[in-house]
Amino acid sequence: MKLAYESRACGVLFNILCSRDSERPFLLPSNICPIVPITFLKAGWRFSFVDISTADLFIDRDQCLQIVSESPENYGGIMFVRTYGAEIDPGNFFAELKRLQPSLLIIDDKCLCRPDYDGLWLDPFSDVTLFSTGYSKYVDLGFGGFAFLNDSVPYRRHARGFAESALLEVTRRYKDAIAEHSPFKGAKDEWLDLSEPCLSWHRYRKSLLDTLSGTEQHKRRINEIYSNAVPVEIQLPESFQQWRFNIRVSKADRLVVRLFEANLFASRHYSSLGGIFFEGRFPQAEELHESVVNLLNDWNFNETKAKLTTEIILEHLRFVETDSSH
Repeated sequence: MKLAYESRACGVLFNILCSRDSERPFLLPSNICPIVPITFLKAGWRFSFVDISTADLFIDRDQCLQIVSESPENYGGIMFVRTYGAEIDPGNFFAELKRLQPSLLIIDDKCLCRPDYDGLWLDPFSDVTLFSTGYSKYVDLGFGGFAFLNDSVPYRRHARGFAESALLEVTRRYKDAIAEHSPFKGAKDEWLDLSEPCLSWHRYRKSLLDTLSGTEQHKRRINEIYSNAVPVEIQLPESFQQWRFNIRVSKADRLVVRLFEANLFASRHYSSLGGIFFEGRFPQAEELHESVVNLLNDWNFNETKAKLTTEIILEHLRFVETDSSH
């Protein structure tokens, strides 16, 4: 097992892709963070989307197994994303993929999970386990991504130019594409920071350790307010409530507008990317995004804000109930 550590998690991913000889496409969940397929495009790598499962909100494992079993030589890898940072056991999924195609590269994407800085809880059948401490992740250090790689996985740094303006521009483009449901263009620009991290691994790991305990305690306090105040039936299962606290409601956009009007904040991750990078519809990913709201439980939120958020949620539920009765 070896360690890769870069300024950004997508820098680790880019280096992994550019270090491989195979050009076979990857399978990605259709509601993955847009920066991941943009990284694939920048690396010149093909990919296909697979819808998520209604059972656990992860990539549809049965569909993936069917795709690989029908054409085992046609696929080079899979990104298994831990939706909202949920630490759900993938069962024998990775092992079954390896049985169908031993050369398939399995990337266990734990960028929204609690960072496992010593690699103590890695799935034995994953080839790469990826973590992030960038903006809005479980631990937000403002930079940093790392991965544990099997020794057989080649890894070389690939220097490229970087411009902060290009990163801002590519972010604007993919957000506009999602909002307008239009094709994304512009992945080849110099938006990806591939420079060496500003801290050594030793200092980075210490910073992560110093931050982690307080972050966990803060999240528990905020989550307790949410879980006690809002109806259980709108809460996602507890395993999904670490990165943020996630609920599913009708008229989710209206709720988020109300929160913004009260100088609060919530997000709506992650949209289906069908029609953004290529044509396709992914109904399960679309259905999840239509109803999900991600409530903050990080250092941007305190207990007062969390309580105000729950009051607005309860008001919203009463509005929805009244509106549906007319």
